[in-house]
Amino acid sequence: MRNGEVVSHGLPVRVPGTGTLRATRRCGRPWQNEPVTTPAPTAKPVSISRLLRHEFVTPESIYGTILVSAIIVLVEDGESDFSLLVTVAASSFVFWVAHVFATTVAHHGRTGAQQVPLGEALAYAVRHSAGLLTSAIIPILVLALGAVGVLDEAAAYQLSLLVGVLILVVLGWLAFADRGARWYTCLLAGAVTGLLGVAVIMLKVVFH
Repeated sequence: MRNGEVVSHGLPVRVPGTGTLRATRRCGRPWQNEPVTTPAPTAKPVSISRLLRHEFVTPESIYGTILVSAIIVLVEDGESDFSLLVTVAASSFVFWVAHVFATTVAHHGRTGAQQVPLGEALAYAVRHSAGLLTSAIIPILVLALGAVGVLDEAAAYQLSLLVGVLILVVLGWLAFADRGARWYTCLLAGAVTGLLGVAVIMLKVVFH
């Protein structure tokens, strides 16, 4: 043996498991390649920020958050939080159904050389459109606290708008954190997306 190699008939023979193919000739047989055992690649752990990024930071989540904030802003003065809660929930569901239908129709059929069955297209559409529903959960819960009397209705209304702004800030932060941006860049991105929520709230001032 020499430096991890076995000399056979004056020719180096690779010891299995050392990671390199070596041509060998044994007992007058033709040249052959030794089998190589390559270790399986180890999967990198998925960070929490990346998991949140891919699960929640989607165009549908951002669109849904802005949509919910707009519905809350444009509600008639004097409407109860319970009535507003029902309006937000029903509107979010209707937009979600419409988005699922449109995405299913767009992806069903043949995509290039691949045939996409209706069930597969529907499953993709449901996953793809989930952000339209999840973005309404927190504002609806806040309005529910006002509807049952845990919070004052006016305070719950204002808090539901503030929650929409904070959600947009978090979504902007996570989008850039996943790309490895520095904290101040993430903060700036969060501030920019949060301004979308502030702009929607300003509609309340303009139209009321």
